[in-house]
Amino acid sequence: LMRVQSALIWNISPLMSSAQPPVMYTTSLWSLPFESGAPVRLLQAQERALLRDLRSAIDKRIENKIASARRFAVRVRNHAKMVDCYLTTYYNNKSLFGNKKQISDQIIEHPQNYHIYEGLS
Repeated sequence: LMRVQSALIWNISPLMSSAQPPVMYTTSLWSLPFESGAPVRLLQAQERALLRDLRSAIDKRIENKIASARRFAVRVRNHAKMVDCYLTTYYNNKSLFGNKKQISDQIIEHPQNYHIYEGLS
C-alpha cells in the first residue's frame, strides 16, 4: 500500500503547480468494520489527519476571504485618494474664464507638472 502511494505521488508531483508533493490520505470511508489483516491504526490515523486538514482548510478559507477583502479595501482607498488629488488639482487650477476641458486634459496628460503623485504619497 505504501509503495503504491509513493509511486503515485512520485508520478503526480511533476504535474502539480506546487513545489511540495501532494498530500494523499489512505483511509476507508466504508461504514463497515475493517477486515482482519487491514492496517487499522494507519487507516484511522490517516482519517484523523484528513479531518484535521479539512477543518484547517475551512478556517484558512475564511482568513483568505478577510485578507482579500482587506486588499480590495486598500485599493478602493488608494483610488479614492487619487481621484481626490485630481479633483483638488483641477479645482485649484481652473479659472472663471479658462477652458475647463483644456485644464483637465493637461492635468491628465501631465500629472507630474501638477504634483499629483506627490500628493498621493
